[in-house]
Amino acid sequence: MLRQFRSQGRTADNHFPEDWLASTVRARNGKNSQNHDEGLSQLNHGSSCQLLAEALDSDPLFWFGPQAANRDSTGVLWKLLDSSVRLQLQAHPDAAFARKHLGSIAGKTECWYILGTRGKACVHLGFQRPPSRKSWALMIQEQNLEEMLACFDRIPVQAGDCFVVPAGTPHAIGAGVFMVELMEPTDWVVRCETSNAGVTLTPDQCFMGIGLEACLDIFDYRAYPLADVRRLFQQQPRVINQTSSFLEEEIINAAWHEFFRLHRLRGTADAQWAGGELMLMIVVSGGGDLTTGSETRHVRSGETWLLPGAARSWQWQATATGWELLLAKLPMTPKSIEL
Repeated sequence: MLRQFRSQGRTADNHFPEDWLASTVRARNGKNSQNHDEGLSQLNHGSSCQLLAEALDSDPLFWFGPQAANRDSTGVLWKLLDSSVRLQLQAHPDAAFARKHLGSIAGKTECWYILGTRGKACVHLGFQRPPSRKSWALMIQEQNLEEMLACFDRIPVQAGDCFVVPAGTPHAIGAGVFMVELMEPTDWVVRCETSNAGVTLTPDQCFMGIGLEACLDIFDYRAYPLADVRRLFQQQPRVINQTSSFLEEEIINAAWHEFFRLHRLRGTADAQWAGGELMLMIVVSGGGDLTTGSETRHVRSGETWLLPGAARSWQWQATATGWELLLAKLPMTPKSIEL
């Protein structure tokens, strides 16, 4: 689904299910790395390329905009992810654990916005029948997958659904889910399965090099019935702007804006939205001409564009009668949240 979305045709599933967008995070793939700068996004300037991280450092006022020119990073990682198989049962550390055990400034609270599905797609999110810390450790040590999966219910998902996954929440993305992932800018993960989809992992790869015992502290062992999953984790869109030709919604609740923000625009004709901040535009469907100032670019479904904060506003002239855009925005600073 990822390659179809990118208009690369129908091809068989492979072992490259992710596309990191506007990333300044280096991937930690060890011996499986494809190149030295894996994970770091490049900006295309005609015939030349530049790492996005270098561009942000060289001109923060242009990229981040006048209200955030003192930023030194995006503070977020965005991805497209297409799971052809169920991904491993896992959890991510929070910032406090990452600072203490991993020497990292960030943990990994994440968010899933579902773009599409195939088959009876589902996710696992939170323990519905929580084990004790001791019994969960034994399941992992013995690799008793049947008992591990029995701690979860299947949660069906469809295009347009959005779930926040707080750090520490056990989870797995099911087979046939195509999504936008928004997360803290790290790659930290505790994997509960040593073998999945024909790939075998070492203990260091499963437990971040610090061992299972330390990683057991990461998991949230509370019970989350499905009603609570929907109430606490599933996001409900809030209308920001509505005209006769388009609708703009805030997808992620303000309680999570310190980690990530996401707006959705849908319409049948032209639209406009405020600039002044860096944002990533994902063209979910349709196409059009995007204009700021005297600059216009034609964009189409499946493309992703990084919109600099120097632009005060954006105008969209639709070339299709029905279209949908996602605008992924940078996390709010604590001061911004208080305001």
